[in-house]
Amino acid sequence: MKILAPTSLILALLIAFSSPSHAEQTSHQAAAQAVLDATFAQDVIPQAMYQLKANFAHMVKDLPLKTEHREIETKYREQAFKLAQKRLNWQQIQPQLIQLYTSTYNQLELKEIAAFYRTETGKKYLKNMPATLRQSSQLVQAQMRDIKGEFNQIVSQLTAEAGVTASSTHHSTH
Repeated sequence: MKILAPTSLILALLIAFSSPSHAEQTSHQAAAQAVLDATFAQDVIPQAMYQLKANFAHMVKDLPLKTEHREIETKYREQAFKLAQKRLNWQQIQPQLIQLYTSTYNQLELKEIAAFYRTETGKKYLKNMPATLRQSSQLVQAQMRDIKGEFNQIVSQLTAEAGVTASSTHHSTH
């Protein structure tokens, strides 16, 4: 029988006693990655960068910069964009998203989610989701405005019946 060197022994023990949980974890992470791939999650990064650049432009547009300040503005714009590229990139976001997905969904759920997004219906859902969410939000906001107006009428009736005066801050229709 051959005696193993200490590092070989440690390695052999790690391999022998490595639990299936490592394999399961890797498989779980692969299932999360499949969801990210199926939902084109990586495409969010360029969109976010575009928004950050637009935000920066909005922040500096009203500054009283003169023509002679263009070089300075360019220097700081480039500094801001380098910061954004360093902090908002797929290599940093991807592991965090995988952690989020694996802590939220089990492996089977992730496989089912990825399978759905690969279907024609799933692809259509992804394509239309931003507009659908925006329209849904508008519908809810409109209902809330209507309900708030009706609340004001109810509060007016309450104050009239109780013989009290409502403060203007609670009775406005903002």
